[in-house]
Amino acid sequence: MTSMSGTHDKRSSGMTSGPTANPTAGSWLDRLTSWRERRALRRALARMDAHLWADLGFDEAAARAEMDKPFWKD
Repeated sequence: MTSMSGTHDKRSSGMTSGPTANPTAGSWLDRLTSWRERRALRRALARMDAHLWADLGFDEAAARAEMDKPFWKD
């Protein structure tokens, strides 16, 4: 018979690994990714000229409104 002292049974610790470990982790990663993309797109929009905004379908007021939004707002 072997002694189990000093060992840790991971099954009873309440900790799991893999995709089911934290069901909200994917949603947080998705949110952070979309925030980063919005920030980059709004910065790119700020570097464009009015004729490029028009090519994208924005008038000046709409482009400025989009650029002025914080990254966390759609």
